[in-house]
Amino acid sequence: MKLRTLVIALAVAATPAVVTADRLTDKDLRQLVARIEDGRDRFDDALDDKIKDAVFRGESGEVDMEHFLNDFQASIDRVEERLTPEYSASTEAAALLRYGSAIERFFRQQPAGTKGESEWNRLAADLKIFAAAYGADFPLRDGDTVRRMGDREVASAADGVAKAIDKLEDALEDDLDGDNASASKSAREAVDRDLDDLAKDAKQLRDRVKDGKPSSAEAERVLTRAARIQSFIAGHRTPRAATEWRGVATDLETIAVAYRAPWPASR
Repeated sequence: MKLRTLVIALAVAATPAVVTADRLTDKDLRQLVARIEDGRDRFDDALDDKIKDAVFRGESGEVDMEHFLNDFQASIDRVEERLTPEYSASTEAAALLRYGSAIERFFRQQPAGTKGESEWNRLAADLKIFAAAYGADFPLRDGDTVRRMGDREVASAADGVAKAIDKLEDALEDDLDGDNASASKSAREAVDRDLDDLAKDAKQLRDRVKDGKPSSAEAERVLTRAARIQSFIAGHRTPRAATEWRGVATDLETIAVAYRAPWPASR
């Protein structure tokens, strides 16, 4: 690899991770689903019979709005039933979003002032938040991925990062000792500080997620510090550390997906 190409690659890898919004906790998500259910009922009550009798094309063919709203309700029920600390109900969430997206596209074709417009606007706003919690946009498009990391999965990933630091530090020490040293003293001291701080940040992230507290700042610190460490490993002769890092990177990818943040390993 040419020097200029290497410098550019490492600069990209060290780009700070930006977490622009906090993820919904499991408790937040359950409350949101309950709000969506209430919004569906309010929208249903506001519609006049003409709209309820209107026929449009859904996934399984032509269907009237009233029956489609019943199917939409059933999809909400399935999310409520299946969502647990062990299961994020991504498949059920995708079905809910497909029903909501079909109604969104149909209703936006109706004349301004149609009864139920304000109720749908509020419900659509909640569906956007729900979609974002599963890494998607609303209305859902064909081929969109719908996937959420639950609290336990995120906390476990953060714990995995914290527990991996000791082995990673030992591997780096072996890689960089003696005649094999490929980093300056100041660079080694800097990466040692980042490793120590990454362990602390990962534990803080784990604890806040477990406690159901906002955690976007902690996630950003973890990912930004990890990006610097990854850049260091990529820029030096560190075969043992590179092997240890692969396991850490898997947990970091989980954290990045959970917060919809960029992560260098996914580039």
